Amino acid sequence: FQAFRARLVDTVDVVLDQLDRDPEWSFVLDGQTIVIEDYLAVRPAQTERLRRSIRSGRLAIGPWYVQPDSLLPGGETHVRNLLEGRRVGEQFGPVSSVAYTPDSFGHPAQFPQLFAGFGLDGFVYWRGNGDELDHLSPVYRWVAPNGSSVVACLLTNGYFSAAYLPDDVAAAAGRLHRLGDQMVNGGATRLLFMNGVDHALPDTNTAEVARALADETGWSVHRGRLEDFTLGAIASVDGSDTFTGELTGGRIANLLPGVWSTRTYLKLASRAAETALVGWAEPWAAFAAALGVPDERASLRLAWRALLANQAHDSIGGCSQDRVHRQMQPRFDEAIELADETTDRVLSRLAGLGRERAIPWSDAIDVAVFNPSPHPRTDVVRFPIDGHPQIVVAGDRADVHPLTMLSLVGSGVDVDGTPARIVADESPARYRLLADQAAWTAEWVAADVPAFGWRRYRLSAGEPSPDEQDHGRTIGTGGLSVTADDFGTLTVAARGGEYRGLLAVDDQGDRGDTYDFDPVPGDARLADVAITRRRHPTGIQELEVARTFDVPVALAPSRDERSEQSAECAVRVTARVAPGVERVDLDVVIENNARDHRLRLAFPTGASGVSARAATTFDVARRAPRVTDSRGWVQPAPRTFPHQGWVRNNGLTVVAPGLPEAEVDDDGTIYITALRAVGSLSRVDLRGRPQPAGPGLRTPEAQCRGTMAAQLALAFGSEPSREALNAELGLRAVPAGPNPIVPEGSSLMMLEGEGVVL
Repeated sequence: FQAFRARLVDTVDVVLDQLDRDPEWSFVLDGQTIVIEDYLAVRPAQTERLRRSIRSGRLAIGPWYVQPDSLLPGGETHVRNLLEGRRVGEQFGPVSSVAYTPDSFGHPAQFPQLFAGFGLDGFVYWRGNGDELDHLSPVYRWVAPNGSSVVACLLTNGYFSAAYLPDDVAAAAGRLHRLGDQMVNGGATRLLFMNGVDHALPDTNTAEVARALADETGWSVHRGRLEDFTLGAIASVDGSDTFTGELTGGRIANLLPGVWSTRTYLKLASRAAETALVGWAEPWAAFAAALGVPDERASLRLAWRALLANQAHDSIGGCSQDRVHRQMQPRFDEAIELADETTDRVLSRLAGLGRERAIPWSDAIDVAVFNPSPHPRTDVVRFPIDGHPQIVVAGDRADVHPLTMLSLVGSGVDVDGTPARIVADESPARYRLLADQAAWTAEWVAADVPAFGWRRYRLSAGEPSPDEQDHGRTIGTGGLSVTADDFGTLTVAARGGEYRGLLAVDDQGDRGDTYDFDPVPGDARLADVAITRRRHPTGIQELEVARTFDVPVALAPSRDERSEQSAECAVRVTARVAPGVERVDLDVVIENNARDHRLRLAFPTGASGVSARAATTFDVARRAPRVTDSRGWVQPAPRTFPHQGWVRNNGLTVVAPGLPEAEVDDDGTIYITALRAVGSLSRVDLRGRPQPAGPGLRTPEAQCRGTMAAQLALAFGSEPSREALNAELGLRAVPAGPNPIVPEGSSLMMLEGEGVVL
């Protein structure tokens, strides 16, 4: 970051000097306002000079806070990106009304609605078009599913078509003349030449080149801002020249879809931060503020700014140098820590613990269990405790399920003669039953917690009670059963049907780079399967399936086949069912010791030839099992697609937050990419993309060696968005006090009706 900021500072210094010298010249500061903060952190004395240039209208800023990837961040993250871009930019002057998003790897169908909501009337981009260009002009009206629209301006020759002009004015004008002729032949009537590129100093001869180009061609040539171009485009666009849908094609520009699965550890961390903010901290802080609890918006803005700084397209895409991505993790940690602390603080206040959140020293604790969903819930909840496993129990005044505790097999407690369980946990303990004891985490099933409301439970002392552990292969509760076979795959029987072969491992060699997958034949060999069943006194049951695979250690030197040497890679899946919860939760832990491969989890649904549905940005998209006919495209259409948390086919919803790449094949099998291990930022020898997409740097950390963990779920109802939300958010427990602000059992908000999502 610091090395690139030094180059940024040099560039902005030159830009300000040129703005002073040439009153007809203008500059687009890359469509984002974070660069203002980065520049002024080093050049604070230039604040007023920068402000004058922005207020003059000749230095265009925003509307984004950071130039994002369009398909990987969640929808609310895009909203906050534009909000923060406006907040920062308006301190200096007018913020651009053009959604300049030149290099993102495709765009969601709902962007026109998002842009319209922010008053943005133009969208300038490069990547994403497919064969709709057969009937579209380079300037057209892009329409969202709700009818909102924006004028889209396609940079047919890229966002740097006029960069690095020759010093010779005639040569520069001739180059632009030839480029313009190509654009006219492609259907353009208004030509937009972008004079600049990543990290480049501006050309100083543009005035002379513009005059020479006008003289040579007879064209009307202007140097100006993007708004100057889009204003004319809005007035001239043909009303019938419209398109509705997402932009995920590669007809005239590489889409680079491999970024959806590169460095999945970044995607998992980003999704965790989004969930902590959007699912917990913000709604409860808003409720609390309305009820008189101190306003938490300043803390939440800090968290959002840390998260947004990681949403730049090459950052969250995983296609930068290793050191760039190393610097991302502290920002994710900061965002999650701020969000979690804010959540615990406001929930404790709402539950009556008081400003100091003092917990009485006792052999019992009152606990408030909160539901972040807009409908009543029964689900599993966890609560960290200080204390010894033999003296902690749970009960409640409302006949709740017994308590269980995590991970110390064989320990337990009694609740009025009903056994419960407690286990060790390595996380820091916050809540105390007895002094100077180890940290533990309690787990139990909380029944009928109100929508955006809470219930009170009491943890108190009791006697240990064992749980059962054996090598059985089936667990079940209610209408749900899970069975493991000899190969470690699962069969799940639910009310919606039976699904076999779930969580099979699909492993392929990958000769690609951080931008693109390039398959190499050869699979992993299953070496060992160990199955453990645990049945807890609470009714919660677990089936742990630990598989070891012999995976080719890397590619062979030719890079056209996989090595004959192998490395052990472990895949451990713990399936969990709980009474009253119509869902199978899956904890997946992968130990990757191989290089140059892609590892996916398969979920056969038995629905051949049927389009699946998948969550996208503020939308649900249909995903056909057949790949798009992309003959003649710059980059062939991928079989994979991005999603925002879940994919559904034939009654089975696979919930996979933070693992945004999926595929549905002709047999109806859903594949979720768990990791993709590559060693180069960009290569020149890919079969589906012969040209480089970036510098040819080594990226050994993109091989993703070591342990990765993810939480997935299987759901079977008719409301996949609701079920996915329940699985991802869970319930949350905090200590409760005697004087709650929100009465126990009340609901602060509820949604009714199918298909309604908050």
